[in-house]
Amino acid sequence: MGEDLRHAYTVDAAGLQRGRLTGITLKGEDLIAAGQVAEQISFDGAREARLVAEEVSDRIRAKFGPGAIRPATTLLRVS
Repeated sequence: MGEDLRHAYTVDAAGLQRGRLTGITLKGEDLIAAGQVAEQISFDGAREARLVAEEVSDRIRAKFGPGAIRPATTLLRVS
């Protein structure tokens, strides 16, 4: 479903071959709390990937401490 919505707002779907799409207006009705949503719709896959990685990093730091995630070059080498 998410891909269908993303495609619906491309320039091709808007019927503009060489035109310039300057804005899209969305109207939300009967909204529910974010915690009840199965999937958040996003137009930026890279941003979503960063948010997922950030959430996972936060959980790891909460479980193992603030030093649990750091650059590999700072880790001690064990032979």
